[in-house]
Amino acid sequence: MKGIVIRTAEQEEYPHPNHDRFFLRDVVTAATNPALSLHRGRIEAGGEILPHAHEGQTETFYILGGEALCTVNGEEHTFGPGCCVVAPPGVRHSLKNIGDEPVDLLAIFTPPLK
Repeated sequence: MKGIVIRTAEQEEYPHPNHDRFFLRDVVTAATNPALSLHRGRIEAGGEILPHAHEGQTETFYILGGEALCTVNGEEHTFGPGCCVVAPPGVRHSLKNIGDEPVDLLAIFTPPLK
């Protein structure tokens, strides 16, 4: 097996069908790494990832830039670059852009999304 080089800027970005002004790039999928999936996300100003939970995956997201209000199991936190959240299966979470600039993030799912 050989290594795989991925350039996120070359990947297609698409709007998430269930959230408001949230765009994704599927960086690493189960096809390239059976242990996890990694997604680059962007929440435009005023947009949000609506409250939800994953039944089969733990979602870990890391904020690269911007300012967001994160709600985890009803508890609110203000996040900026360098903040990270781990939401195990069944834990409700959301993320709302509360600044003027886009929120850039990485979302990691274990096991990977199908």
